[in-house]
Formats: sequence, C-alpha cells, structure tokens
Amino acid sequence: MQSLEKGKFYGHSKKELSVNGLTIVDSSFYHYIHCPWHYHQNAHFAFTTSGTLVETHKHEKIQLSPGSLLYNHSQEPHCNSDYSENVSALHVDMHESWFAGFGLDFLKIQGVHKIRNPLLKNIFFNLFKELKNFDSVSLLTIESLVVQGVSELLRQTFLQNVKKPPWVSKVKDLLYDRFADEILLREIAAAVNIHPVYLSQQFPVFFHNSFGEYIRKIRIEKAVEFILGKASCSLTEIGFLCGFADQSHFIRTFKKNIGVTPLAFKRAVCA
Repeated sequence: MQSLEKGKFYGHSKKELSVNGLTIVDSSFYHYIHCPWHYHQNAHFAFTTSGTLVETHKHEKIQLSPGSLLYNHSQEPHCNSDYSENVSALHVDMHESWFAGFGLDFLKIQGVHKIRNPLLKNIFFNLFKELKNFDSVSLLTIESLVVQGVSELLRQTFLQNVKKPPWVSKVKDLLYDRFADEILLREIAAAVNIHPVYLSQQFPVFFHNSFGEYIRKIRIEKAVEFILGKASCSLTEIGFLCGFADQSHFIRTFKKNIGVTPLAFKRAVCA
C-alpha cells in the first residue's frame, strides 16, 4: 500500500501553499477512474468542490459530492473510485507539529469523519473562498480558519464520546430533512416525544446555536452545495429551494455566514 508524504495527494495540483506545518492543495481529477489503496502520513481534511466520487474505507463507502467534507486521520487506509468527469477537491494537510504548536491534541481525533456539522462546513466554505481570492492576509486567515475547524472537530468528537440523549440525533435528522420548511417548536417536540419547554432549554446545550441560527446554517450549507454543483437554477431559485422566501434575507444570511453575497461567492469559486 502506498504511503503519501506531507502535502502529497493524487490528482493535478492547481494551487498549493504552505504555512507553519500546513499544506493546502487545490486539486483536480480530470478523467480519473480510481486511486489505489493508500494512506497519508499526515492527517488531512478533504473538501469536495466539484464532481462526485466514492471513497472506500475498511468498513464503509462514502459518496462524495460538492460540499462534502471528510477528515482522515494519519495512516487511515482508503481508496477512491467512481469519479465523475470533472472532480476537484481542496485538501488541508496538517503535520503533527502543527497540532502541537496550537495545543491541539492530535491523538483525540482518530479514524475517518464524514462531517455533517454546518458550523464546521461553513468554515471550509470560507477557506475555499479565501483561497480563490488570495491576498496578503490570506495565509493568516486560512491558518486561523483551520485552527477553528480542528477545534470544532475536537469539540464534536468529545461530544460524540459523551452519552447524549437519543432525541439529539433525531432532532438533527429532522432539521436536515425539513431545513427548507416552516417548522414550529411544538411540532419538533412532538416528533421526538419530549416537552417543548425542555427542548428549547436543552437545544443550545447540544447544538451551540438557537434553533433559528442552526437551521439558517443548514440552509446556507445547502445553498453552497447548489452553487458548487453548478446547479442550472438561478441564485433566486436556489434561495427559494433552501427555504428563503425573501431574496434579501437569503443574501444577508449568506453574507453573515460566508462573508460575501451569493453572487460574489459564485463568481469567486466557479470562475
């Protein structure tokens, strides 16, 4: 099995930069069929920015599409297959010394993580945007974003190891399934069979957001996936499909989470 050294990934490197133990690689995979079984000497994030593929690990196959985010710990064996015609991915390679330099415990994150956390995914949407609009402060911004991302993943990993009440995963699934709908507290509480007062008190403890902010982050996550997937619909239609009846609200919420308007983001990442 091949071992890939620091900052080395399959595919063609469109852009690469390094900063204090981080290596950022924007890769394309034109006419790829598969990548053989391999592992990376360093831990890394892989953020799919266009196209689709399948990543296979020992015990699971993971379907990846625009907006998908994975974390692979160092020496995690995997292979890739079923590439669509044009696949691109942003890789963030992190040396163990980089973790240590920020007091981040490298060993507390093991294995592969398919990330379904709108807070963490928004960080990578911003990182990709920053890479596309690179200037004299981008290295500082990118390193700060990666620190935020790893810190959030560590927090998420800790919470996964803490016994959570069953309603937490049920609420998360419900909000993802119905992110574009108008949904009320009593309806959510009834669906998970707990009292609405208790639910409203406990939701911020486990989700670190109010209901409204969490749903808005999911809606922006879905909007970014539409944009990265080069959806044929207009930005107005994307906003509507993601639950924003008011286009100005869509623009304001998108800018609050990503830092730019949907149109500016689309121009930056789809050029």
